[in-house]
Amino acid sequence: MTIVDPAFAELMNKARNLFIQGQNKKAIDAYREALQLDPDSLDALNEMGLVHIKIGEQVQAVVAFDMAISINPSDYRAHSNKAEAHLSTGSFNDALEAAELGLTQIPTSSELWVKKARALESELKIDEAIDAYNQAISRDSDNPETWKALALCLDAKERWPEVARSYRIAASLHRKRGENQDAESCDRFAEFAESS
Repeated sequence: MTIVDPAFAELMNKARNLFIQGQNKKAIDAYREALQLDPDSLDALNEMGLVHIKIGEQVQAVVAFDMAISINPSDYRAHSNKAEAHLSTGSFNDALEAAELGLTQIPTSSELWVKKARALESELKIDEAIDAYNQAISRDSDNPETWKALALCLDAKERWPEVARSYRIAASLHRKRGENQDAESCDRFAEFAESS
């Protein structure tokens, strides 16, 4: 069992609370202080990087994620977050490379397959994106957002029965979560696909 330094834990809580309050620069400062106590903290590096993304500092975010990857190449979060940083700036090829590098380390990560699919979709490589979304679903079929993203790609290919099926599954998953408005929206899209 790992013993967490109370000062480190306090700084992490402070950083998280500052982020929740929208005090992003102060949150980053608190994460940096925490990293002085534990430079190998994957949580601190990933969370700090996400704050950098939120305020448009993608270069600093990528540096944080690269540090996390160098500490633990099997940390799927760092690879996924790095891909997200690149996606948010329209650097789709860099996002694809980040996702693919992560998949060489963690091939079972549905999150990395989704990031790969989003990068491919953004490059208008729709067939490859469909394959990547299907890989994500084969590893985690309970995320309605993945099913909806797959449906959009299938829609681009006018594969209406598959579009309808994907939306129906997404609707069912939303209902299980109590997200009835999202479920109804998915049902409407499914009906539209069924009538196409």
